[in-house]
Amino acid sequence: MRKVLNVLAVLLLPSALWAQGTLRVSSVTGQVEWRAASSRTFAPLKSGGSTVVQAGDEIRTSDGSSVILSVPDGSYMVVSGNSNLIVEDFWSGNLKSIVNLMMGQVRFYIQKMGGRPNPYSVRTPTALIAVRGTIFDVTVDPVQIVEVRCLEGRVTVENLDREVILDEGFKTLVRPGEIPQRPVRNEATLIKDRVIALKKKSAPDTEVSGTPSIDVLANDNDRRNRPNDPQFGGHSLSIDNTQRAKPTLSYPQ
Repeated sequence: MRKVLNVLAVLLLPSALWAQGTLRVSSVTGQVEWRAASSRTFAPLKSGGSTVVQAGDEIRTSDGSSVILSVPDGSYMVVSGNSNLIVEDFWSGNLKSIVNLMMGQVRFYIQKMGGRPNPYSVRTPTALIAVRGTIFDVTVDPVQIVEVRCLEGRVTVENLDREVILDEGFKTLVRPGEIPQRPVRNEATLIKDRVIALKKKSAPDTEVSGTPSIDVLANDNDRRNRPNDPQFGGHSLSIDNTQRAKPTLSYPQ
């Protein structure tokens, strides 16, 4: 009985530690700064066995730097340069949010327990990533476009109550205010720029003076965009007089 209790204590120890919302700073390369939740200023972050960051703390890395943050259960994340994240510690449904990646790139290595990855999630300004796999990348660019790449296992990416499931070797893209794109292979190219269809319009005819001709004014874009214009039928209050746009001033007698 005592042996069983000891085994249970060992299994539950990581969970008990993580309940405190702490991450251990395993390694720091280059210039990495840290701001405690109770502070307004950043300070250099040093690595060491006793160095930890807690829920609410913010970490930012400079160009070419990196930091490895470890979870007590053996999971860890590698934060690349030019990144900014906030440590989190709260449950949403059956998933536990561990960080909010606001900008930059992080690679996550999630340990398995009982044959399944631990139930963690990662937040970004644009998408929620639920950990179904064990190794995956999350990248947030300066305009908050999120790219999620699954390297091992399976990852769920959700936004606007729509989700896609990434199998190993697939990735997706999520723009602000849009649902995740259809997954493609990691080696494929994702189009980040929006494609807007433009309707070509001829330049208006002009008089010798350079002003638009009367024919153009009579059928200008304002009239064409009003289907109730009398010229095209309906009950518009507009008239055929091309001077209709000029203001009429009246003064008290």
